[in-house]
Amino acid sequence: MQFSDIVGHHELKLSLIEQVKHNRVSHAQLFLGKEGGGNFQLALAFAQYVNCENKFAEDSCGQCHNCKKYSSVQHPDLNFVFPTAIGPDVKEKPSSKKYFSKWRAFLTENKYFNLDQWCKFIEIDKKQPLINKLDSDLINSALSLKSFESEYKVLIVWWPEKMNGECANKILKTLEEPHEKSLLLMVAHQLEDLLPTIISRVQISRVKELSDQEISEGLQKQLSIAPEIADSCAKLSDGSFYQALALASYPDKDEFLIDEFQKWMRLCYKLEVVPLSAWVEEMGKNGRELQKNFLTYCLRMFRECVVKNYGSKELVKLHHKEEAFVNNFSKFIHAGNIVDFNTEFNDAITAISRNGNAKIVFTSMSLKVCNFLRYKV
Repeated sequence: MQFSDIVGHHELKLSLIEQVKHNRVSHAQLFLGKEGGGNFQLALAFAQYVNCENKFAEDSCGQCHNCKKYSSVQHPDLNFVFPTAIGPDVKEKPSSKKYFSKWRAFLTENKYFNLDQWCKFIEIDKKQPLINKLDSDLINSALSLKSFESEYKVLIVWWPEKMNGECANKILKTLEEPHEKSLLLMVAHQLEDLLPTIISRVQISRVKELSDQEISEGLQKQLSIAPEIADSCAKLSDGSFYQALALASYPDKDEFLIDEFQKWMRLCYKLEVVPLSAWVEEMGKNGRELQKNFLTYCLRMFRECVVKNYGSKELVKLHHKEEAFVNNFSKFIHAGNIVDFNTEFNDAITAISRNGNAKIVFTSMSLKVCNFLRYKV
């Protein structure tokens, strides 16, 4: 991947190029930013630029031996570690190595993506994906070897927050005593979920959230869509180019989220216990990543309700179906309950992330939502 393939982040691209030009490439770096916003793509483009044989002033050449192998994800000096779980293709002891052929196909098909999409691709969306001990062995062994064809041996860790404790602790020595000409690039989204001992050993590049204008221009360039459609998708993407692509390519993709949100809120408001129990049963059958995405979506909708009630209309980011519901629902979200909504829904996301029983979590949340909706300002 070249820097020119990535939407926005012009300043960070120049900063990364300057590292290489002045021979100040840190052996361990962390690209921290919003999922789907380009931090993985920046890490991959940076690795390609480092090893490009005919570097240009602002990008890799894209034509040399190393660039071509990077583009096809087939370079022997390029390694990846990413979250996995037991699935149809791997029945025991999952690891990045066992899923690598799937990973190469996934990267070939998708320029921008998120964890939920990856889990669905390898059919583990009802499991909790992790980076485990076997992956730490891969990290340590890969970075202890000399490069085969390029100047730097590169290993990219996607979602290092998913490392279990044993894995994270086993790579600390590699971070402290790196092999010469090795490059460890971590792509993270939630800094608070990383061990302090890892954070202290990496150079952090903070990837800023994309602006609506950058996303709109990127959509028009990549999909050749009308400016007004691109602007609308950018407005609803919440700074994620992956989300904007999904909205532009599949306009009805988010129907599930708004439909389930409306159904849940209405059942809670009416205190319809039997249908509510049935709704919880169905939601509990979905994968953990979808459940977390749904709860995150609920938080966004609460936020839009508050902005509608107390802020400027220009700040409200809703598509037509969402707006139609929020116009009536927003009066139930106010200063008297918004803090409780935020606290409880964030706690629920944490519980799901830690393998909490989804049916228990959603049952508890339903009872709380029934109460919150009756709070007065």
